Amino acid sequence: MKKYLFLAVMALLAVACKQKASDGFVIDGKLTGNVENAVVKIFDAADPTMTVVDSAVVKEGKFQLKGKVDEPTMFQLTIDLPDASLSEQERTLAYAFYVENAPMTFTADAATMPTLFYIPDRKTVNPVITGSPTQELNEKFNAQMADKENRLSELSEKQASVYYSAEERTDSIIAEAVRMESEIEALRKECNDARLDFIRKNAASIVALDQAGILVYADELTTTDVDEILKVLEPSWKGKARYDLLVQQMTTKKNMALGSVIPDADFSTTDGKTVKLHDVLPKEGYALVEFWASWCSPCRAEIPHLKQIVSKYPAFHIISLSVDDDDAAWKKALDQDKPSWTQLRCPDGIQGMANKVYGIMGVPACFLVASEGKIVRVGARGPVLDMMLSQLYASNK
Repeated sequence: MKKYLFLAVMALLAVACKQKASDGFVIDGKLTGNVENAVVKIFDAADPTMTVVDSAVVKEGKFQLKGKVDEPTMFQLTIDLPDASLSEQERTLAYAFYVENAPMTFTADAATMPTLFYIPDRKTVNPVITGSPTQELNEKFNAQMADKENRLSELSEKQASVYYSAEERTDSIIAEAVRMESEIEALRKECNDARLDFIRKNAASIVALDQAGILVYADELTTTDVDEILKVLEPSWKGKARYDLLVQQMTTKKNMALGSVIPDADFSTTDGKTVKLHDVLPKEGYALVEFWASWCSPCRAEIPHLKQIVSKYPAFHIISLSVDDDDAAWKKALDQDKPSWTQLRCPDGIQGMANKVYGIMGVPACFLVASEGKIVRVGARGPVLDMMLSQLYASNK
């Protein structure tokens, strides 16, 4: 009888614990290193205000954080170390992970935990997190992507050192950068395909929704890809704010995705007139539509390269669309750099139609279009543009 009574009590305790866990999350943290009195904070990674959900002071290498989420959510945990001998960059540790209403643990070494600010050559080891199935799924996917993304990063850095560090971009340097670009594009395709496959197989997980958010920025995304992503995610996420935001982002992305016709809009000329973009696009052949600004150093550093391209490919057209708010600053830059191709300005700057119609969130943003404005390449600058033009105008070589 006592045995059965003991089992009944244990069962009730288990139910009580489960109910308590469902009321919110509890993160028990354990840190090694010089961490006594360090301040630990946690907040929703998507919250632009970075409002702290909970905080704690590390005592004897331990801390505890509590809170509640409506659904598994990516949180950012930061640790402000008290060691005054460290630089500001070294003192602030940070790691983002999925939190859900369950007992969780967070274990890390302050000497190797990632920092909030990038520090070259710092050897990092990610914290060990338990208790969140969502985080486990995320870590599993990240592990599958690690080799591809590391190779992509290494090759991109190598290409940049060859292409952008050269005092003069000779034909041999351009050829080498174009060769690397072919490898880079193959790796990008592998990464994008892996994300699409993950989304198809895990559509009900917030991880899939967040991976779709990453694909919003993929230059290689087609209109068909956009339609498929939203169709796959809709049954699980329709009506939720995060999905509504993704739909908005993907709809704008679709306007400028591969295969779309670039939207038409009114732009200002240097003499104060208004013209429509489609009226200045070539009826035949190819053109580069480039969003830029006078205050954008990479944009202006690319102008000598664009002058080389105009000279090498006379049939090729360039339409530069400035997002400058200041008309005078735009005209001053044109007077200094003297580009010979079509120059127009977005009358309401980068926050106006450039963002709302064309989805521009930063410059330079370059689109290669065919006749009638059909987009054939997104991110068409530097070695990408060289590669595309060498293929399109092969007879010029």
